[in-house]
Amino acid sequence: MKILIKEDKRDRLAKQELDKEFSGMYEDVNYVTDSMGERKRIEYRNGDGVIMLYMSKILYICEDVVKPIIYFGYKPQQVKQLVGEWFSEFFELPVEIIQHVNKELLN
Repeated sequence: MKILIKEDKRDRLAKQELDKEFSGMYEDVNYVTDSMGERKRIEYRNGDGVIMLYMSKILYICEDVVKPIIYFGYKPQQVKQLVGEWFSEFFELPVEIIQHVNKELLN
């Protein structure tokens, strides 16, 4: 059986799923100083290690972030865009670039 829903409804449902799945994450805030100056680095953990990393308006995500919304039928670029929008709304941090990386690189 197929159910047809509008894209905006699909996006709202996917963001609700992300809220439910990741609302209890731990935030580790660190400051990194290098040739570019001091920057804030925020690691988001869920018990299985770091699943998201935010630094300088760049959000790095791993497969664990995508799993709860994969059944909504998004293409990879759409998933990145949706997660970036959700992250900006939920954590109130601006996101300009979203990178999908292996979880091992975040931990």
